[in-house]
Amino acid sequence: MGRRAELATIVQDRCAAGPTVVSGLPGAGKSALLDEVRRTLVDSGAPVLSVSFPAERPEWDLFGFRSVLAAIREQYEQFATDPRLPESLERVSTSCTKEAYADPWSRFCLLHAMSTLFTRLETTAPVTVVLDGIDHLADPVLAVAPMHRAGHRVIASYRTPRSGRADPFRGTQGRTIELGPLSSDEASTLLRRATGMRVTPALEQAVHWALGPLWGHPASMISTVSELRRGEKLEVVDGLAHLRAGEAPIAVPAGHPFSEVIESFGEIGRRVVLLAASTPGLLIEETSYLEVGDQPGRIAGRATDALIQAGLLDCDPDGRIRCRVPGIGAAMEQGGLDVRKLHRTVAEGMLDAGKVTGPYRQPLASHIAAAGSEMPVCGDYVGLLRSSESALAADSVERTAYLHAIWWHTGRTPDRAGRQTELFRHLVRTADYATLEGFTHEALADRPGAGERAELAVAAVLSAVHLGRPVPQQVRDMLVGDEVTLNFADRWFAGRRIVPEDVELSLLPIWRQVSFAACHPGRRGDLPCEEVTEACAVRDLVPVFRAVLGRDYRTPSAGPVAAHHRARIAYAEGDWTGVLDAVYELEAHASVDELVREHTRLLAAEVFGRRNELRRAADWLAKVPENGHLPLLRAWVEIGASAETGNDREAFESGWRALRTHFESDDEVGAARLFLRLARHEKRDPMLDEVVDAAEKWFAGKGSSYTCKMVALIRSQPNGEETKTASTERVLAEIGRLPADRRSKKAGGGEVPGREPLTEIETGILELVRTGRTNRQIARAVRISEKTVEKHLTRLFAKAGCRTRYGLATSNLGRRADAVGA
Repeated sequence: MGRRAELATIVQDRCAAGPTVVSGLPGAGKSALLDEVRRTLVDSGAPVLSVSFPAERPEWDLFGFRSVLAAIREQYEQFATDPRLPESLERVSTSCTKEAYADPWSRFCLLHAMSTLFTRLETTAPVTVVLDGIDHLADPVLAVAPMHRAGHRVIASYRTPRSGRADPFRGTQGRTIELGPLSSDEASTLLRRATGMRVTPALEQAVHWALGPLWGHPASMISTVSELRRGEKLEVVDGLAHLRAGEAPIAVPAGHPFSEVIESFGEIGRRVVLLAASTPGLLIEETSYLEVGDQPGRIAGRATDALIQAGLLDCDPDGRIRCRVPGIGAAMEQGGLDVRKLHRTVAEGMLDAGKVTGPYRQPLASHIAAAGSEMPVCGDYVGLLRSSESALAADSVERTAYLHAIWWHTGRTPDRAGRQTELFRHLVRTADYATLEGFTHEALADRPGAGERAELAVAAVLSAVHLGRPVPQQVRDMLVGDEVTLNFADRWFAGRRIVPEDVELSLLPIWRQVSFAACHPGRRGDLPCEEVTEACAVRDLVPVFRAVLGRDYRTPSAGPVAAHHRARIAYAEGDWTGVLDAVYELEAHASVDELVREHTRLLAAEVFGRRNELRRAADWLAKVPENGHLPLLRAWVEIGASAETGNDREAFESGWRALRTHFESDDEVGAARLFLRLARHEKRDPMLDEVVDAAEKWFAGKGSSYTCKMVALIRSQPNGEETKTASTERVLAEIGRLPADRRSKKAGGGEVPGREPLTEIETGILELVRTGRTNRQIARAVRISEKTVEKHLTRLFAKAGCRTRYGLATSNLGRRADAVGA
């Protein structure tokens, strides 16, 4: 897989003065490359002796000659040209004993006998000896000497020496080829081969984020994907692999290049890695609290030094340690280690040591916050936590842990309700509904008062709706008396139509006590009425919530509600890749109701039709029943696909039949598009008049706020007012109903329309975030201050529509438009 340049170099370099050594970390692909070298040479007619040195072998066989003899006997037929070869084989075989290795003279004779054997090992040309795993030998240089001295070419694989150990081949006249990570294109190809299919950009970015510097390391990539497949964490939709909805961060399984170093320090090594991978990280001096005994900190200190030398951990100038491979930290936590307990251990160690003031104040607060409810309640911590929390940006994700810890350590005091409200508002502002769900359960278990319970009912509804999980029965049992609020979730999961008045009735009364930015009953935010109306028609809750709950409600980035909204917005912007990414994500959510599923599937069919992929458009269209919730929208997509084949007559007749069949349907969204598309395709005046008459009749019974303008736009089609760029899409774009045709721009790989393009420095910062760099490391790399990095990250979060570094790293931001499914 890959390594084309290295393969060409090895195969073509036939005049090396010494052995060619392929060096690399375990799993870098050394064996695979040597196997490809062997196949290439054999195909070219060159004689090759292939020898593998297993890790399990007799310790006394210092030169690995038993393996060499076995390989020669196995491949004997291609070398049997010298009649003295059997005699040499027998002589080396009898000399290769434990006793012979123990005696210096006998060892010399063994080497001489092996040199003679290789002198007689000839065909029509010198042999290429391929040695795999020569690092398993005690003396690899002496092992290859007889082969090279006899005039044969030697190609060997050797593990890159660990830090502090000498390279035995340094100083020889050979050539060393170091295998680094695969190139980005090769790594992407390997990911597709490992999954056995094409992958979504989001999955590729998630794996890249988890692996960090191990992205491009073949063994780590393959084992990570294998673990995802084994755990059934991958979903296949339309021939594309992506992560199942709601899955935990990707874990990198053991066997990666850092496993040996971590395991050499046992539990202490794993603790150091897990804390370094957590948000607060770990200061060097704090490692002393990770162990107990007469010499605390000694093992942890050595483990930290070794892991930094190995390249797994990185140390900032201020001494804060970070893990460069987030997936290894995730594997530690999924393996049973509790990171909150470790933060408690460090915090209590600092408290016992009296390190609570001056430079220790902020690190102590970060560990108390990260420990959460694992720390015993102590009101004295509130001031410490508040001091550090107030220095963070208002919508910073890091604030969540501090606000939760402040709530926890406030205890059962009169201030607790206010702390709950503060955390609730923050979680909605950051759209962190997974954390909100967990906090709701935790707070309800603490038997809150009636006012706090009413607030938690709204929290339970918002988290349930956004995560696509109905309110659990045990939560409902603790919310007796809040049935009006819970009724909103019941209506949503029952597939009932949701309008702003439902939000006002069920959620707004309590939400207005949480957020001063909430709208007054009967008023809407700054969203156009038409936008809210259409959102209600297709069950897109984001505009509805924004219109009623006000500016403290932020657009979510994860979950079925977020994916549906993202599909609509991407379609309105002409971002076809964004549409398909969102649709694929929704397909993995089991709780998506039929109307939403039909709507997004029709958007996918329309996108494939626009891209002239008619077979795939037909496949998606077939998933939507003709008599479903959106029959007119389905007809609109169907005639659009027919028109792409140039058969306008058939397209019109198909749409006209569907219109007559479903004329009593409430599918207003589909009607708007269908009438305009019919008017566009029909050129005969009598039928155009019928289309206009039918549109006037249909919309007359609806009374929507945009009815008059819609009818006027339909009437303008036969009057010839739409010339040159006349299209259904452009007409609808005038009233914000559908995107203008931006396919030419998207085909060129430009920025997504409507999104501010990235600056050069933002692009650089984004790439560094995707490789797992910290703010300090980014600042050093880009040569700006950490404060400036934070400002750029804030803008990047806004442009990506996410709230975390993980979300930013796995977003589509900054990538060229990718023909997903092409």
